[in-house]
This record gives sequence, structure tokens and C-alpha cells, in this order.
Amino acid sequence: MKILVSTTLLSPYRTDWLNELAKEADVTIYRLYTENAEREKAWLAKRPDRCRVVEMKGVTLPKLGLVSRDFIKAVKKGDYDVLLLDGYGYATQLLNLSYLNRKHLPYYVNIDGIVPKERESALAARFKRRLLSRVPFFLCGSRATNKVLASYGVREERIINHPFTSLFEKDLFTAPASPAEKKRLREELGIREERVVLSVGRFTYLGGYGKGYDVLLKAAHEMDKEIGWYVVGGEATAEFEEMKNRLAPDNAHFIKHTEKEELKKYYRAADAFVLMTVSDVWGLVINEAMACGLPVITTDKCMAGLDLVKNGENGFLLPVGDRDGLVKALEQTLPRSEEMGQRSLDAIRDYTIENLAGIHLNAFKGGQA
Repeated sequence: MKILVSTTLLSPYRTDWLNELAKEADVTIYRLYTENAEREKAWLAKRPDRCRVVEMKGVTLPKLGLVSRDFIKAVKKGDYDVLLLDGYGYATQLLNLSYLNRKHLPYYVNIDGIVPKERESALAARFKRRLLSRVPFFLCGSRATNKVLASYGVREERIINHPFTSLFEKDLFTAPASPAEKKRLREELGIREERVVLSVGRFTYLGGYGKGYDVLLKAAHEMDKEIGWYVVGGEATAEFEEMKNRLAPDNAHFIKHTEKEELKKYYRAADAFVLMTVSDVWGLVINEAMACGLPVITTDKCMAGLDLVKNGENGFLLPVGDRDGLVKALEQTLPRSEEMGQRSLDAIRDYTIENLAGIHLNAFKGGQA
């Protein structure tokens, strides 16, 4: 089976997914960009070793970025069994969509998720409906997104849901960390507080407000000072450094970007994971936290939360900006950390790269396109 892929960036989880597909298929990837201003270079350094990668060339246009016809040229020249567009919301991919639709060629569009818009112009809604309703098949990581796709005219039988993840089977723990493991890890990481709340994400996303770090610090200001609040997310902005020093100077800590194995130690050392995001088409840190046995508190604008978090069982879903709700949720969660963390592990069990790629390969072999 020959698969031709068009994507923007080869993030680590994209690389792992495509590499897994390449165990049973010949995979060629056309990539638009090699770097991104909002991402650490080290984060984008991983390369697929089973796939052929071609860097797209084209014309860079104001507001549109790099526009390339290289994928279209490959479609014309090659004899591929599967055409796969990873995402759709950028100029080159829209060009690819237009070509494939015009030629009535079968293809798949892979999406992590779509956050529903509370307000959308009639013109934008018509454009999306015209665009999305013509896609033969979606590979969709979020079941909560199915309703959004349906609102744009996508029929249910055209949606192939999969467990979107960045984790392999080996990355999933079987039980939450024991008190002894937490104690050892906290000593290693220099964590001195009795209870630990963890959040992970980029400060570059809306200057820290996008991940709700302002809500986190305000909650820290109100709660017991023996709770440590740890944010792993790269370089904090000056504004957030000032906010931390004003609201929680002794028990809030900003940790710069860490490698995967080091980050796993923070997950296992924590008692609860919080992501008060204003909007996330998925949120892979939710998977990572659950795979390490943590209860999760996030917002109803996080698609991973909508799919994976059940109120009162393995965490809580809150409105964006709900500081009081966060305080109350943590007051209920921290005493039940181990019990709720085990439920997170049970819920995340099937969310592996192996299952993700297997569902796609089964769909491709079954001729669903």
C-alpha cells in the first residue's frame, strides 16, 4: 500500500503516527515547514525513519505563507493507494483540497478536533460547509468534534474516529504513583510541598492566557500554601513572572521546557493535572497526565477533556476562566487523587499510537475512500 501525505510540520506525535503506518505501508510525506516560531527547535527535531520526506517548495505570500503545488504534482505523477491531507486550514492544503475535489479523487483529511465557535459569521459558516461537506472521509481524533462536523454537513458514515494520542503502549502506567515513588521523585525534582498541582503548555499561546495560567495563579493565591503549583511550559513572560511573584511567590513555580522523560517525572510526582485552556482542538498533555495516573481538571473548550474526562470520576470539566470552580474541583480532587487517577488510567488504555495507526490501516485496506 502506497500512502501520500501532505502536512505542515512534523511534530513528534505526527512522526510517530506516520512511522507506525510505515510498518505496513510505503509512506511519502510532503512537508510544508521545517520550523515554527512558537515551537522549540528540539521539539521538531525528530524525523520519521521509515518514511520518505519531501520538503515542499513554492511561493511565500503575505498572510498566506508558503503556497506550494508540489503535493498536487506528486498526485499527478504517482500511483498512490491513499491520499491523506493532515489538516485543512492553511493555503496549500486548501489548494490541495480544491484540486482533489475538482478531479473527484478519493482522499482522507486527518483532524485532531474542532472547537465549536459560539459566534460565526454566515459567510464563514457557508464556506466551511461547502469545503467540509465535500471531503470523502475524515480521520477524526475527537468524538466531540463529530457534532461540529455534522453542523457543516458531514455525514456520520464519513467520519472515522480514532484515539488521538502521542503515546505508545509502553508509555502507559498500570497504576498511579505510590507514596514512596512520589516522595523519591519530589526529592529528585526539588519539590518540597505536601500536595502538587501540575500544568503543562506553551507560554507562547496567547502569552500564557491561552493556557489559563492566570486562572491557575489566582486559584493558587486562594488555596492552602502547602500546595505546590508547577507549570512546565518554556519561558514565562515578564507579565506572568510578576503575577506569580504577586499572587503565589513561594509555592508557584515555572519550569522551562523539559525532555519527555524528565516531564514524566513531574507527572508522576503530581497529585492533579490542570489545563484551564481557553481553546484546544485536542490537548495531548491530557493524554500524558492520564497515562501517568493523574486526575484531570480542564475546560469545556478542550476537546480531549470532552472526550476523556468524566465529572467527579477522573476529573472535572469547567467553564473557561472559572477560578472558583477550579478551587472547588481541586478541593474534591486532591483527597481522591489515587482513586481518580486509576480511573484516568482505565479511560486512556486504548489511546496508543499502535491503535491509532491500526484503525487507519484497517480503514485504508477496507477501501473506505
